[in-house]
Amino acid sequence: MDEVRFTEDDVRFIVETVADRRQDRDHVVRLLLDKADLVEPLLDDERLLRRILEDEEVLVRISPRLLFTILLRRVQRDLRDRPYTMERVGMTETVPVFDASRVSQVLEDRKVLDYLTDLLASFTRVNTWTLVHRRGSRLVRRRFCDLSLEDMVELAGLVEEAARFPVYRRIADIALFTSGVFPEYAGGALSISRRGMAGMVPRGRVASLEEYEEEGRRFYRLASERPEAREARLDRVLGFLAEEFPLARKPLTILSHQYIRWTTARWSRTSAPS
Repeated sequence: MDEVRFTEDDVRFIVETVADRRQDRDHVVRLLLDKADLVEPLLDDERLLRRILEDEEVLVRISPRLLFTILLRRVQRDLRDRPYTMERVGMTETVPVFDASRVSQVLEDRKVLDYLTDLLASFTRVNTWTLVHRRGSRLVRRRFCDLSLEDMVELAGLVEEAARFPVYRRIADIALFTSGVFPEYAGGALSISRRGMAGMVPRGRVASLEEYEEEGRRFYRLASERPEAREARLDRVLGFLAEEFPLARKPLTILSHQYIRWTTARWSRTSAPS
């Protein structure tokens, strides 16, 4: 049986929302914490989505994993009801592409859905650290941020071979996140360094969607080939993302445009570095 991937507060939020008339909610929470298969069907309840969209305090009540699980599952349902997705052409124009069924199938793969959920959740926090390394005859102190594509690419060239797997993954994740959630930034229509998006948009040079796709494919492929990927049972998912990067990007774009923009300012306040 799969373990419950959510916190006790998450499960309580679910129970309070979908079983608000029950008097034994504490008992239901304990039951759901022990049985992951009972949580699964509750995640598609429209009352959860409605509460997320309407509740001002929801972002401090539930984990990012629950938030993005609910939103991605809603995107999957949306895709079943439409024949096309919108694809960016140039700086500002979009055109319909009749690939909704294929994009929906991406999310029907549980491993891929879980990976995308965790990817989105990882970008609600910022990690920075300082590395001292030798450059020629000098010791150089360099500060790195795991939201910066350029920082992570440079870091991959500095760490030992055995430590490159998580760096390769992070580079590819940044490319997928930026080009999916913020395609207008990736396309150069807006500046990535806008203060209003602090903590949400990976800093670094503005690259085209094609460049992000190229880097994402490349580093997902490199990550998938590492022995650590097989040990973590991620080699298939990472290989899939390398092959189907444009398809995997589209659910993130739909989620961003339809369900995240409403709370961009509040999310950036909770995720920005202090």
